[in-house]
Amino acid sequence: MENSIKKCFICGQINCDGIIINGEMICRNCEEKIVNTKVDDSDYDELKDSIKIILFDECKK
Repeated sequence: MENSIKKCFICGQINCDGIIINGEMICRNCEEKIVNTKVDDSDYDELKDSIKIILFDECKK
């Protein structure tokens, strides 16, 4: 049975709407932040690292 509590992988917001990538929830606010963040923004590396964990971290599978 699927867990009914949805928690954003990036910010930790609970019971949010958003997208699911590789089984991990990303809330709409973080999704928007990812889409609109430029390479030279201060949040870029943190967001990039979070996405890399979702996509490539074998330990979480």
